[in-house]
Amino acid sequence: MKPLFVSMILAGMATLWLSAPAQARPQDHDVNARQQHQQQRIGQGVRSGELSRGETRRLEREQRHIRQEKHDGQRGGWHNSASRDPGVNARQHNQRERIQDGWRDGSLTRAERHDLRDEQKAIRAEERMYKSDGVLTRAERQDLHHDQNVASQHIYQERHDAERRF
Repeated sequence: MKPLFVSMILAGMATLWLSAPAQARPQDHDVNARQQHQQQRIGQGVRSGELSRGETRRLEREQRHIRQEKHDGQRGGWHNSASRDPGVNARQHNQRERIQDGWRDGSLTRAERHDLRDEQKAIRAEERMYKSDGVLTRAERQDLHHDQNVASQHIYQERHDAERRF
């Protein structure tokens, strides 16, 4: 539950940062302080044993992503708002978690997990291709949502079939 909460906080911070205009950012100090505080909380979780190695890596990766977005924004690297779709990213994260949960509880075999991960990779590659021109059109967004719906059905089917890992 805690990793989900921390991920939600990080996603919220990133969303707030992305929604602000790319010009003058008087809240830079606040963002830097929040990032530093978040880094301290991750360190505390590691020291206390509340965060596993995998959770720590995931949180560190999210922190690096936020720092990179901030850096890109300061360089003027933002594209128009149509190129960002937090709904697509949230669904990708949710589907990754569902696959991992299926692996942990044994409802996914190694082959099923591999196939589902490959499907997720293909969706991410398609998203990168669509965003490569700096614009995510309505049709492209709809296609991504359709692909994610299909992937979601596949995750459900694989987790609820008769095959078990153990």
